Amino acid sequence: MTPNILYTLFALIACLGLGILSYHLHTREHNKLQPRMVPWIIIAMACLATSFMLIVHLINLFGLETGRR
Repeated sequence: MTPNILYTLFALIACLGLGILSYHLHTREHNKLQPRMVPWIIIAMACLATSFMLIVHLINLFGLETGRR
């Protein structure tokens, strides 16, 4: 495996982990009167979008062309 594939896989795993954690933190029960200071759902959606881009990059590294040329 080339280092580019390994870096992409590590980044994908980290991004998915952060996305799952932030989605869990968003959906937990909140009984306090103060609002949450961290917008967890925005972080989860950003991780989801980044994961899709990393998957496309990984597919391109394996040799399949995903863009128009």
